[in-house]
Amino acid sequence: MIVPLSFAITEFLKVFIPLFVVIDPFGAMLVFMTMAGSLETHERRVITADAVIYGFIILVFFALFGNELLYFFGISIAAIEIAGGIILLIMSVQMVREGDRPKSAGGNVERDVGIVPLATPLLAGPGAISLVIILMNGGLSHFVFTIVSLIVVFGIIFLFFTFSDRILRLVGEKALKVVTRVLGILVAGFAIQYFLDAITLIYTGLA
Repeated sequence: MIVPLSFAITEFLKVFIPLFVVIDPFGAMLVFMTMAGSLETHERRVITADAVIYGFIILVFFALFGNELLYFFGISIAAIEIAGGIILLIMSVQMVREGDRPKSAGGNVERDVGIVPLATPLLAGPGAISLVIILMNGGLSHFVFTIVSLIVVFGIIFLFFTFSDRILRLVGEKALKVVTRVLGILVAGFAIQYFLDAITLIYTGLA
């Protein structure tokens, strides 16, 4: 059976858009500029590579083995949806109020800043980890769409980090903060939807 292209695109966007919104390349770029904007070009390239590669690996790991971890620890999908929804809701409030992703404390930029805090918890944070686990419960198509979406999102992040100084000069920091605030509202919507999905699972006895 051949799946219509329009249907495949629609299903892909249902996976891609939540991942894009939760990982938030715009907010991540602002944090990257804050932490690495004053460094030399080659140092920024190393940090960019670390953030993109390790963030991607972490999320793919949880996409592939997250359900097995849940089974091992006896955690239901409904529970992870509620937990993920709470995390996303908190994140959305921070995004709307601050116009940015939560910043980590600390002053000096270390050599491994690309791994911590950029790769995790900035890119591969609790919200994104919860989301990929939830998305992987939609069958083979969602498995493919989730992996492809992660590749696309982290490709965008790589471009944003690489050309962050040019993008910031072109668009302006205020405009990026506005975009992040709008994305924060969408994150809140996804969070509430996960609550509703969890309630449905519990009510139907599928949790």
